[in-house]
Amino acid sequence: MSDATLAAPPPVVADPADEAAVRACVVGFYEVARADDLIGPVFEGAIRDWDGHLKTMDDFWSSALLGTQRYNRAPFPPHLKLDMTQDHFDRWGVLWTAAAKKYLPEALAAKAVSAGEHMAHCWGRAYVQMKEQMKG
Repeated sequence: MSDATLAAPPPVVADPADEAAVRACVVGFYEVARADDLIGPVFEGAIRDWDGHLKTMDDFWSSALLGTQRYNRAPFPPHLKLDMTQDHFDRWGVLWTAAAKKYLPEALAAKAVSAGEHMAHCWGRAYVQMKEQMKG
C-alpha cells in the first residue's frame, strides 16, 4: 500500500452559512437544555467550561453534519461519568430535534434529526447497559 492510500481524505470546507447555522443550533440547543428540569442539572453539574464545551460540540456537529473532520475523539466515554437514565437521552433527543428544526436549513435539519434520534436511542441503551455492568 502506498502512503497515498493510507492518507485520510482532506477535510471538507463547509459553506460558511451552514457552519453558522450549526453553531446557532448548538448554542440554541444548550440555552434550552441548560434550563430544562430533567437534563439541565446534568449539564450544569458536569460542565465547568461552557465556552470550551460549546466549541467542542460545534466541532462535533460540524464534523457529523458537514464532514469537516474537526472532531476526532470518541464522544461516548465521557458520558459514562454521569448519572442518567434513558429518560435523559430521550429528553435530549426531543430538545435536539426542536433546535435542529429551528436553526438549520431543511436538508441539514433532517440529517441532524436523524443523527440525534439515533444517538438518543443507541447511546441511551448502551449507556444504561454499561452502567448496569459497571455496578457488577
